[in-house]
Order: sequence, then structure tokens, then C-alpha cells
Amino acid sequence: MVTASTLPLVTAPTLPGPPPAQYLYPSTANTDPAMHLPIYSKEAATIAKIYTDDQKYDRVSNSFNFKLTIFYNICKRASLPPKGYITALLTMLKGLA
Repeated sequence: MVTASTLPLVTAPTLPGPPPAQYLYPSTANTDPAMHLPIYSKEAATIAKIYTDDQKYDRVSNSFNFKLTIFYNICKRASLPPKGYITALLTMLKGLA
């Protein structure tokens, strides 16, 4: 025979506590300065303003190496260091290129 004293005690599930501070304040999640990489958004915006459609690569009849040279020159004029090239790389493409 089953009695109340032999049944396991069932309690309501407890809600988890507040999320850790790293989720509430992302800037405190990583304190290693080597992991904070610059975004170069100002330089990328300058590059987008400098570019004309004729300077962009469109995969039709242009030499990619020539257009890449133009990209490097524009990045240099905008003071974008080589580490930030990936930020502005898509600016040099036109259409389905």
C-alpha cells in the first residue's frame, strides 16, 4: 500500500537566477585587451565615399588585380591599416561580383 510518506516530494521548478553579468554587460565579458579588435567603421565609411562605380570590380571585363590595386590605394588614402581591409573589402565589389 502506498502512503503519503512513501511518495517522493514534488516541488515546483525553480526559476534560474539572474543571468551572469557577461550577458547583461557585454563590455565586461572579456577583459583581455588582445581580444578587443577595432572596427574601423569611420575609415570604411570614408572608403565608401571615395569609391566610384568605375573603380569597383564587376567580374565582367575588369582585371581583379587592377581593381585590388585601386582598393589598396583608396584604403591608404582613408588611413585604413591592413588589419582593417576585411572591413571595407565588399566596398570594392559591384553587382554580382
